[in-house]
Order: sequence, then structure tokens, then C-alpha cells
Amino acid sequence: MAKRKRERIVRRDTIQWGGKEIEVDIFDATVVLGNGKELESIEELLIEEEIEKAIQAALKEIETIAKKYPDKEKDIWYCYEVGKVLQFVDTKGFTERKGLIWRRMAYDLRPDLFGGKKKNAEEAKRYPETMYHLGKQSREAIQRATFDQWYEILKFKDVYKEKGLLEQILVVCEQGLSSIQLRQKIKELRATKSKTE
Repeated sequence: MAKRKRERIVRRDTIQWGGKEIEVDIFDATVVLGNGKELESIEELLIEEEIEKAIQAALKEIETIAKKYPDKEKDIWYCYEVGKVLQFVDTKGFTERKGLIWRRMAYDLRPDLFGGKKKNAEEAKRYPETMYHLGKQSREAIQRATFDQWYEILKFKDVYKEKGLLEQILVVCEQGLSSIQLRQKIKELRATKSKTE
């Protein structure tokens, strides 16, 4: 059965209850009997429930990690350890929905674990996305750059997958360049690599 691409997994919404506005979590999938799509709707609801359970389990692990890092914001080792936990999106087959999962974790549920409350959901997704990519690196590579340097590196799509290029970038990081200088140097290294291919 073909799977539909959904806009949301679980979302936070405001409802009126007893004359008061309260925030509640709502599954996006709905089951409408008699429309001929009941099975597809039920399947989607089960997937959303599975994702929500995985999110809750990951958040428990991340809470434990956070206790070891009182000053966790921009702590490279905190972000690396959390990034390892966030790999669940790949192992459980949720990779296509990771942006929605990041939103749920970092905006709706526990922004305190992901750099604090952000102005909007799109901005909130950046921090866990960076952590997720840090979790794909080796410990040896992680220690060669600061959080801010890694943040710059990971802004370049898939640059971390090109091992030779990443090695050149890490050598530059060890020279202590500022974020702006590093960004420019990465652009130069990528342009040079493109010319030699």
C-alpha cells in the first residue's frame, strides 16, 4: 500500500475546554468510516503513534545525557551524545520525517534540551539537525573543531560525507578561524574540489 506523505506527525494545538484555552497534542491522521480509505488512515495513525513513542523514548535518553552537562548549550560533547540518540530516525525508518520529528522534540516538547525556545518551528529544527549530523561523526573528528565551527561545516549539505574535503576543513578549523572566515574557506575548498573532479 502506498504511503502518503504527511505534513505533521503530532502537533500542538489550542482548544477551548470549560471556557479556557488549553494546549493539547493532536495526531494528524484521522479515520473517517465509509470513505474507502479507512485502512490507509489507520496505518498512518499507527505510524504516527510509533513515531511518538520513539520520540518519547529518545527524550528520556536525552534527559539523562543533559544531567551530565549543566552548561549544555553549544557543548560539543553534549551535542554529539544527543546526536547519537537522534540516529533513531534512521534505524527506525523515519528519515523522511526527521524534520517533523525535530520540530516535535525541539519546539513542541522539550526546547530546553535543544538550545532553548525559538521564535518559530523552522528555527527550532536547526539545532537537533546539527546534533543529528554531529552524531554521524567520529569522536576523533568531533574534537578537532568547536561547536560553532561544526555548525558552519554542517550548513553545507553533505560536506561531512566527503572525507577528503572534511579532513581539509578540519585542518583549517584547527587554525582557529572565525565562523565567517571558516565559511569562506569551505566555499573555496569546495570550489577547488569541483574543478579537480
